[in-house]
Amino acid sequence: SAGRYLALAARTRPRRGALVLMHGYSGSGKSYCAARLAAALGAIHIRSDVERKRLHGLAPTAHMAAAGGQGIYDAAADRATYARLLQLARAIGAAGLDVVVDAAHLHRWQRQPFQALARELGLAFVIVDVRADDALLRERLRQRALGPPDASDAGTEVLDYQYATHEPLTAAERRHALPL
Repeated sequence: SAGRYLALAARTRPRRGALVLMHGYSGSGKSYCAARLAAALGAIHIRSDVERKRLHGLAPTAHMAAAGGQGIYDAAADRATYARLLQLARAIGAAGLDVVVDAAHLHRWQRQPFQALARELGLAFVIVDVRADDALLRERLRQRALGPPDASDAGTEVLDYQYATHEPLTAAERRHALPL
């Protein structure tokens, strides 16, 4: 009888949610991995490309020129997009659900609020560091441009901008990182 009560308690005990942060250059496969990871975990998948366009009143697959640091990709738009991702992650995490935040997260200012949020809400925190070599990144971006409409507007010019401006994961962040 006591064993059944313990088993029932284990099954009904609230479990801690998780905040999974995707990290990597455009074309690395972040969205592909994020979608599959979210499906496997039963997590909510929030994608920066979609949220950025929603903030600007655009359809998710509307194609916009994506020159690094300009238009809907300028510094103010980046701040607004990451603030929206953080707001959504907070609501999802506070509900005890797992969330996968699908964005490049190439700068510390983009990553640190999510780590602080996970700590605040008592969520497990993982950074999925998606990697690919330069030739593969460029080929994937060329293929994406030729394929069906996608929420991502990134091309090779964006990749070059990312190379020039990214900030590597810190030692503290690497302790939470899972390289793929």
